[in-house]
Amino acid sequence: MTRSVQNRHLVLPFTLAVLGGWLVLCLAWYGWLEGVVDSAASGRGGVDALVDLIEQRRSVDPAWEAPEHALWVGRTVMTRLGLLWLLLVAGVTGFNHRQSLIRGVKAYFTEPDAPLNLAILRITTFGALLLIPAGREEFLIHAALPETLLFPPSGIGPLLTSLIPEPFTARLILIVWIAATAMAMLGLLTRPATIVSSLLTLIVLGIPQLHGKVNHAHHLVWFAILLASAPCGDVLSLDGWIRRGRTAPRPDPRYGLPLRIAWLLLGMVYLFPGVWKLWTGGLDWIFSDHLRNQIWHQWTTHANWTPVLDPTGHPWLLRLGGLGVITFELSFILLMLSRPTRFLALILGLLFHLANLLTLNIGFISLMAIYPCLVDWPRLLSRLGVRSMRVGIPRGVGPPTRGSLVPVTIAGAVLLVGNGWYGIRGDNYGWPFACYPKFGYPIREPIRTVVEFEFVASDGGVERESFATGRGPLRTARWIGTVKRVLKMPPGPRRDEALLTLAEIATGTQPRTGVARFFSSEYSTRPEDRGAPPLRTRTISEVMLRTGAASDT
Repeated sequence: MTRSVQNRHLVLPFTLAVLGGWLVLCLAWYGWLEGVVDSAASGRGGVDALVDLIEQRRSVDPAWEAPEHALWVGRTVMTRLGLLWLLLVAGVTGFNHRQSLIRGVKAYFTEPDAPLNLAILRITTFGALLLIPAGREEFLIHAALPETLLFPPSGIGPLLTSLIPEPFTARLILIVWIAATAMAMLGLLTRPATIVSSLLTLIVLGIPQLHGKVNHAHHLVWFAILLASAPCGDVLSLDGWIRRGRTAPRPDPRYGLPLRIAWLLLGMVYLFPGVWKLWTGGLDWIFSDHLRNQIWHQWTTHANWTPVLDPTGHPWLLRLGGLGVITFELSFILLMLSRPTRFLALILGLLFHLANLLTLNIGFISLMAIYPCLVDWPRLLSRLGVRSMRVGIPRGVGPPTRGSLVPVTIAGAVLLVGNGWYGIRGDNYGWPFACYPKFGYPIREPIRTVVEFEFVASDGGVERESFATGRGPLRTARWIGTVKRVLKMPPGPRRDEALLTLAEIATGTQPRTGVARFFSSEYSTRPEDRGAPPLRTRTISEVMLRTGAASDT
């Protein structure tokens, strides 16, 4: 039996079983359960246990007063059951075909690959590290922020808080890191350069993560660690140029294994956010006004930016886009399993991120910079007529490479397990492991809560600032994340001190006398409401600066 026939015999029963289970869930919900939940939530009686549960939830969460909220929770529960059914069918199918599965996994991880493809990953990874803001000014800025704004992420975040350098040391670390990263990219003293760059990257990219917002450039750290454990400098490197006359080594699992681990890690970047969108938002993430409200919300975080693409006036397009996002994120890791589908993933991924950039101003440039590793470059270049035995085009029979698979196996296992654990937990506030941004909970209303600051000086002068967008040296995403973390602090002197620190960053001055008031204001995010007064405002803290006393309301 050929492999294609075997695949059909495997895929068809799996697909029918999954679709059959989902059909049963749909019939159960729309044929019976939806009416039961609606009746209980609307006060028309029904199942006593369900009525009591809804009343209990209403006592702690006002959102449950609306029957639609209970219906959304019900739909989300059914979506979760659908995901669990998919997982169960996949587990049973994998167990029944375990011998074929084991052979496939072994073949995937032991397949030889060309040294040129690994060299491309080295160049793009360390090149992207040199370009992202966290590796330059953000490291110096965040190393100088006050301790009142420290909110270390899980993982090695608490350790990094004890490693925050003084300004002079920070500049020295940055210089060494830039030098090592540049050497790693160019392939000069590749092994020691990649090791030094990887270790310092944990600090240089890690320090900016300590102040309330984790920016997800974690993949660059993962790939740097992989490359430090692999022979990534054999071609397209100054080391290779110095060894003149050498023919590129033949394809080998030592080049293939780190690439395949990198592809799986790249798949995890998308997989877990896709799962969490369905787990926390249900099908409402797709078939509701959430995506429109999410887009409007994102627009308000930019002071001066106009979207190139505006799909918010076309509900059908938003639904189609939401379905496309979920499908893309869930399937990306499966596309990593073969060469043709990896190229398809590259095209789809670029279109996905380009749409996000033009619609939301979210680029993830550092992620797209890694995409060249999805291309089999010797095969592509040889078809274009390029020949070079020095870099292995076409795939040659050069000398065997040297080295062990143990280091990259250990590094890859740690990275896969660590990121798998964070993804399952949905923890996107970690370093160097994290689940990438989920955007999971549906935004029901086009409303955004913004912190505002008012300083009343002793002479009666009033200065007012909004914390809606970036302030001072902090970029918008970092700023908004820091503000949110401060708001989650329990009321008291520590939160007041953190709020005053935010006010100082926002205004560029430090209020010394008078009264500082902080408000939580809700604004409509509808484009036509830009510039309108807040819908609701409440005071969250009032600090008497003259006496140093503070009161929270």
